[in-house]
Amino acid sequence: FGAFLSVAGSPLIYLFEKIFKLVSKSKLIDLSDTGNPLLRQLAEKAPGTFQHCLQVMNLADAAARAIDANVPLGRAGALYHHIGKTINPICFTENEAHGVKYHDGLTYKESAQEIIAHVSRGVALAEKYGLPSVIKDFILTHHGTSCTGYFYNKYLNEGGDPDDVADFYYDGVNPTTKEQVILMFCDAVEAASRSLKDYSHENISLLVDRIVDGKISDGQLIDADITLREIAVIKDTMKTYIQQMYHSRVAYPKRGRKS
Repeated sequence: FGAFLSVAGSPLIYLFEKIFKLVSKSKLIDLSDTGNPLLRQLAEKAPGTFQHCLQVMNLADAAARAIDANVPLGRAGALYHHIGKTINPICFTENEAHGVKYHDGLTYKESAQEIIAHVSRGVALAEKYGLPSVIKDFILTHHGTSCTGYFYNKYLNEGGDPDDVADFYYDGVNPTTKEQVILMFCDAVEAASRSLKDYSHENISLLVDRIVDGKISDGQLIDADITLREIAVIKDTMKTYIQQMYHSRVAYPKRGRKS
């Protein structure tokens, strides 16, 4: 009888999700299947971005477990946060083909606007494919209202008007939940960690502290429901994970020839 009720009641889960805009754990797990059409598009059109999203997902998983946040939600959000990059993948360095420099010939403002567009494009794709609102929220909040630092700094360093910088800022929404904050941190830390030349514990620690503290001082967490203690735990978790991910490997000796 119990088995019968379970089978008969399973369609009601879908109905309740639609009526009350809820997302079940099973739905989040299904969304995290990298074989689904939208994630396959990301893997095929923007393979570098897809690998980044996988690493961010694993990093976010570890951070969410450390502060008892919603792990399935954090994993799904991490997988889809850069889905908008499928529209113009070569605009982003992780997808550039050898010898191709997409931003050559563009002004710094034009380049910044192309980078920023992946958020609105991601939201449009999420709506097209019927992704839940909680997933679209990750797309909207993973950069918050921050700026495209690389092109912003290049613009100012080459004499740009500091009062004319609106084009360098994301028109997003600041994160409000723990899971959204975790994604913002993990996205920035994972991307920045790839530029390190020395993966010592000290360098990784400095990198994580600089990025997280920068997000806080920039006002990105002003609306977030998260404590300082939880932020400290997230920072420690990211430091440990990055250190393990880039640990040194044993060099295998070559086999000597027998005389």
